[in-house]
Amino acid sequence: MSDAIYACWKPPPGTAGMSLTLRFSLRRDGTLIGKPRATYSDLGTDSQLSRAFVASILRALDEALPLPFSDSMGGAIAGRMLAPRFTAALEGAS
Repeated sequence: MSDAIYACWKPPPGTAGMSLTLRFSLRRDGTLIGKPRATYSDLGTDSQLSRAFVASILRALDEALPLPFSDSMGGAIAGRMLAPRFTAALEGAS
């Protein structure tokens, strides 16, 4: 499930090493319940890059959701708190 969200995420150039953990839950139809909430961040000191980094993550959520759950997966995941961490890879790291 997180892989589907990560696949839509493209961290902006210059954000290597930045990290953000979001906490949110989904309905059984794969749509978001409420607004995601940041529970951890390491965004550096450049406010413009920080905003671009956060915006890229929110854009990835918009693109990935709703997730196509089966009936059983939708029932199992509905309302549970999820907390994926988004970390931009360091330049040259694999």
